[in-house]
Amino acid sequence: MNKIRNKLILSLLLVALIPATLIGGYGLYSSTDALGRSGEERLQAKLGSLTTSIERFLNNVYVDLFYLRDSSAVSNLYQALANGTDEEIAAAKKSLSNDFLSLSSNRKIYHQIRFLDSTGMEVVRVDRMRETSKVIPDTKLQNKKGRYYFDDTITLANGGVMISPLDLNREKGVVEKPFRPTIRYATPVYDDQNNLRGVLILNVLASKFLDRINRSNAFGETQMFVDSKGYYLAHVDPKKVWGGPGDLDTGENLLKDEPELAAKVVNSKVATTLESSDHLIATAPVFADREHKVLLGTLIDKVPNAVVYQSVTRFKNVFIMIALVAIGLTVFVALVLAGSIANPIVYLTQATNRMSKGDLNTKIEVKSNDETQALAVAIERLRKSMKILMEKYS
Repeated sequence: MNKIRNKLILSLLLVALIPATLIGGYGLYSSTDALGRSGEERLQAKLGSLTTSIERFLNNVYVDLFYLRDSSAVSNLYQALANGTDEEIAAAKKSLSNDFLSLSSNRKIYHQIRFLDSTGMEVVRVDRMRETSKVIPDTKLQNKKGRYYFDDTITLANGGVMISPLDLNREKGVVEKPFRPTIRYATPVYDDQNNLRGVLILNVLASKFLDRINRSNAFGETQMFVDSKGYYLAHVDPKKVWGGPGDLDTGENLLKDEPELAAKVVNSKVATTLESSDHLIATAPVFADREHKVLLGTLIDKVPNAVVYQSVTRFKNVFIMIALVAIGLTVFVALVLAGSIANPIVYLTQATNRMSKGDLNTKIEVKSNDETQALAVAIERLRKSMKILMEKYS
């Protein structure tokens, strides 16, 4: 009879657990898949928003650059430098200094605003230091001939823009401290006869948007910004930034830290989503120009799979707990049901054995309200009939 009981218990367990396992497994698979897609979309949306913010910030530099180039103050200055008296030159410089000072004070994003003549000599320069903008006196102005940003700009046609790499600002060849990340926008200034008269240069305080990248790191994320050679421009670990030979020359580089990832994303001009064994990774290019031809760098956001799939892990744990409770309840119910079915059968088997040995006096009774009770009633009639026959012929 134990075999019947065991079969009943096993059958009940299978009936309960097979659907639960299939439903739970499908739920786990579909949840994991949905959360993976959701995580990718969330990361790409976050990087897309950050990229758009940076590019809008830099596009405003174009507006300021060409506004100054086309201003009457600039044309008055180069005309005065060509043909004016000392008084006219001084007045023109004063007027342009005021324009530079106003823009610097109001916009607060420029470390330097400069007009250089065609020889590379600074003519008017406004610096912003410690949240204060000031005009630099003539005695401190420098000749920038030989610096790449001047030499590259004077070769451009009218309307061209030179955009420098993002690097640490240098003064007299030495990296300035505290560090001042800078990107330079410059355009040549031509007169109406298309003669080169000078160069306008805006030194943009890159910390204005690099800080946004550093602030956007959420719990568990590793967000970074790398240049076209893989050097870190922003990173959660400040010791890793500015490792390029033109900056601090520490050698810290994505190519060294994660060569496989670097090979896939550095210099890529398309947004991508990758998944490693332990991270979900999203990348997005950031362009410094309106035409999306000058790649400033690549934003990378790494999120541990444990963070992305937190809800899946919770679901899995809840599912296991529910499954264990279900197994316990199923075993209990199976034991009760198996007992209610097997025990009467055991009782009837024992009763018929006694009858076969001549015990016809023990009443046979089963109260189960099912076929087992009907069988017990039939056996009881048989017992009575056999007892009558035995008494009749004894």
